Amino acid sequence: MAASAAPSCPARRRFVRHQLVLGASLMGGSMAPVFSQSERMPDRAESVQHRLEKFFSVSQKLFHPLPIGTPLDRRVAARLLVALNDQYPSFTQQLDLLPDDPNEAERNSPVAKLIIVAWFLGTVGSTLVTYERALMYRLTSDALPVPSYCTGKPGDWARAPQLKFKRV
Repeated sequence: MAASAAPSCPARRRFVRHQLVLGASLMGGSMAPVFSQSERMPDRAESVQHRLEKFFSVSQKLFHPLPIGTPLDRRVAARLLVALNDQYPSFTQQLDLLPDDPNEAERNSPVAKLIIVAWFLGTVGSTLVTYERALMYRLTSDALPVPSYCTGKPGDWARAPQLKFKRV
């Protein structure tokens, strides 16, 4: 039993460590993900905040205009940024090269496509970042529920649907 739990421990520890570092960096703490070994600790925290702001700003510009009532979530942006940095080691450099207001050609760049796919699917590679807040579900939430969420009372699926019209 203990042997089967062992392989998931490093992944769980890495996840918890990323969440702690992310929380500390968002609160302005001195802990921050290491993007460059030459940066000092206060510079790294400032660099993390700058990259997060740039990632969020670029994401908003890439998705502009979003339907009314579909704002991007800053907490999801922070988690997506961490996952993108983990999955693609050169992502931070590519994000730094992307302008704050991308034009049409830059919107079709590989880094812009990575950002769009991450927001839309809520995943980065095989890492699930968000389910309910993935844009593919939020953009249709007025008509369709998030899959696997109950749309009626518990056990509602067991009864035959009630007809809404009269039979003639």
